[in-house]
Amino acid sequence: MTRAFHHYFSGRKAWFFLFEALAASLLATLGSSAAASAGAHAPLLAGLAATPSAVLALGFCTSAAIVTSLYFADLYDLQLAREDRQRGVRLLRAGGSAVALVGLASMALPEGTLPPGALLGGALGATVACLASRWGMPAVIGEPTRILLLGRGERAMQLARAVESGSEGCFAVCAMIEPASTPLSRAGEGQGEGSVLSLVEVARGLGARVVVTALDEARGQPFVDRLIECRLAGLEVYDAPAFCERVLRRLPVRTLRPSELAYADGLNLGRWRSPLGRALDVVASLVLLCVASPLMLAVALLIKLDSRGPVFYRQERVGHRGKVYRLWKFRSMRVDAERDGAVWARQQDDRVTRVGRAIRRARIDEIPQVFNVLAGEMSFVGPRPERPVFVEELKKQIPFYGLREAVKPGITGWAQIRYPYGASIEDARNKLELDLYYIKNGSPLLDLAIIFHTVRHVLRGRGAR
Repeated sequence: MTRAFHHYFSGRKAWFFLFEALAASLLATLGSSAAASAGAHAPLLAGLAATPSAVLALGFCTSAAIVTSLYFADLYDLQLAREDRQRGVRLLRAGGSAVALVGLASMALPEGTLPPGALLGGALGATVACLASRWGMPAVIGEPTRILLLGRGERAMQLARAVESGSEGCFAVCAMIEPASTPLSRAGEGQGEGSVLSLVEVARGLGARVVVTALDEARGQPFVDRLIECRLAGLEVYDAPAFCERVLRRLPVRTLRPSELAYADGLNLGRWRSPLGRALDVVASLVLLCVASPLMLAVALLIKLDSRGPVFYRQERVGHRGKVYRLWKFRSMRVDAERDGAVWARQQDDRVTRVGRAIRRARIDEIPQVFNVLAGEMSFVGPRPERPVFVEELKKQIPFYGLREAVKPGITGWAQIRYPYGASIEDARNKLELDLYYIKNGSPLLDLAIIFHTVRHVLRGRGAR
């Protein structure tokens, strides 16, 4: 994992994206030129020499359309990409969409702008590049990094499950050992017959490059010395929370000790979150409000026609430092939806109106929250605000839940784009782990990345109930 501006991202994924984008751009350009040259019965690549700007622009646009379609198809999730290699259904669908999009866009160009055959050649070239990069993906991104996990208790088991489900196949636990029951020597000691191995030798024997401690109980100085030896031998050494933060980009509240959070780096509620963060909030909210105004008027009319009651729904939520404010939303439920008290939202909720179901799926019901952002009660990016009655319950059952109030709640956030809509205590715990990562590592770069990914989630209707 690579870190930039406090945020961790997958170096393998970034490298694969750049490799595929460059390959698609190059082969699309060569394919366009070759096809144009063949149509004109000219020497190979004569089309590029004749109309270089048009062919180069076509190659770039085709490559951009391809990688954008692959992104929306989740094919830069390395685990999904590996699974799709067997059938290629997602890849072919994304490639077809990109080619159709470029073809439609080219129809708006003046006749004669592109050489005959250039469009087809560019599409074939980009498709070949993507098929080749996907077929050779293991060689591009390499084998999973092997992890030696120290511990066999509940903490270690939870970490092993999290690595399997959340590392996109970039990491794999090769062994779990319990130091208390496994004899380990110091490096260089006991080379005679019947001697025990050092922790460095065990890790190297297993092909592990990373050692992660996930012990249920702390160990003494001799054990720490073994970890220092591993670092001096060139191995990466992490404790469980640090590894989860770097690889899974979440903080495991089930096993996180208060001391590990208190002494950790990060928790940078820096100055950017006041002037610079506020400027980003206002700009993003005004842009959204201007773009969405016609849609908001149409939605307001549909809500009035669909069911009795007001267009907007205002509900108490807990904000920054525990302050309660009233959240703006388009009304998506019947007016008597909570006559029996507050309850969690659920799948296929029968309290939701017909229009409400549609605007929830597209996240349109959230747009009026820009008024809360402009009033300074919310940020554009931050933890999802919860109702006071649920917050009190969650604070009692989930450790560290109150830390969410250290920053303003947001319309979108790290947890919102990485986890489906929460409707239970377990969902709240999982989302808190992602919220804590954001609180600890937040930056303008991460905010912009979250806003970028939110667009895909909205267009694909994810995370709504």
